[in-house]
Amino acid sequence: MSSAAFWSQRVRRYGHTGWSDAATYAYDQRLRLKAVSWLLKPMAAALDYGCGVGDFCALLATRAQRVVGHDLSRDALLRAARQHPSTAIRYEPIAQAVWSQRYDLILSITVLQHVVDDGELQALLERCADALQPDGRMIVLETLADETRDGGYLRRRTRAALVDAFARAGLTLQSRRGFYHPTECPTPAFAAYRKRFVVRLLSRLAGWKLPGAQAMLTRIANAAADADTEFLAQPASPTQLFVFVRSGA
Repeated sequence: MSSAAFWSQRVRRYGHTGWSDAATYAYDQRLRLKAVSWLLKPMAAALDYGCGVGDFCALLATRAQRVVGHDLSRDALLRAARQHPSTAIRYEPIAQAVWSQRYDLILSITVLQHVVDDGELQALLERCADALQPDGRMIVLETLADETRDGGYLRRRTRAALVDAFARAGLTLQSRRGFYHPTECPTPAFAAYRKRFVVRLLSRLAGWKLPGAQAMLTRIANAAADADTEFLAQPASPTQLFVFVRSGA
């Protein structure tokens, strides 16, 4: 799996663990949060595995009584605690503490593709299944490929390979939706947003860490993303939103 140092470096450089392009990140994160929010229901406990700077922990805390956010990077967890402080959320760096608990939901947003070893991935999925309550769910967003592709710090698997790995762990596919990809399968709304002069300018200024640029860019991105009605209707997109359910009692 990609190292803690790799993710800490990204947090220090970009302020998060997502897309390096500020305009893409702001738009994409808004859509990811919106897509996941539609799948949530009231629950006792949830885990955000690979939580980064905590945006999804904050979302889960609106539905769950208790949320655990786990990440390899302590820099990410420290930033998450500053940005999303809540008595309902515990940011936990120690894996043993994470897996000693049971959850109604485990969330994994573009994390598994960074577990490049297939054996390590299988072991992780088995831990997830063991940590879920009966009928517990796992929501997963992953970018796939027609054939397995390695890119150094990530491994894009085929849909069949990923679903089979979940099945071997005792997790059954419940639903799947095609989630747009900003470069490989953009929606018309995203393409129009990304071409705007003000967006291109603010993205550059945000990269230079000009005060106020990121906040202004985020406001524009949120408004544009909220108007995007096609981001979950992209069956050909390499990025897919899965819901798996724990099999058996």
